[in-house]
Amino acid sequence: MARQRASRTRAAHVRDLLTASPAVAHCLELQRREDGLLAQVRDLLAPAARPHCIQATTTDGELTVTVDSAAWATRLRYLAPDLARGLAGAGVRAVKLRARPQDLGTRRQTPQRLDRLTSAASQHLLAAADYTTDAGIADVFRRLAARHREPDPLA
Repeated sequence: MARQRASRTRAAHVRDLLTASPAVAHCLELQRREDGLLAQVRDLLAPAARPHCIQATTTDGELTVTVDSAAWATRLRYLAPDLARGLAGAGVRAVKLRARPQDLGTRRQTPQRLDRLTSAASQHLLAAADYTTDAGIADVFRRLAARHREPDPLA
């Protein structure tokens, strides 16, 4: 039991020590303010858009809302004037949206590179190279046609 009291005392002491630091107290206050601002932004949005907003900050009257994808940033740009009106009481005059994908490591990858041309595409390029009068374009068509490879039957 004495051990439990000692750990509570230490935890309280660490918390008090951190909050007594002006720098840490300032950071915690900024974080509380940003969390409140993010909650206000989410309240103004449709339920489907709310979870995609991951951060909201304000600087000199400009609200920057960070979302988890470029698609949501594009969709929410149309609502920027409505957000600015809804947050005018918080001193917001303009809204900027920024996309920051949260997990860059799990992007969808194509199973194989698509740099191989089909036989038909290669034949069309060679035919186009034969019929064109511009030597530069004909050379480009031939180089593109050279990308054709038969698929590896063992792959």
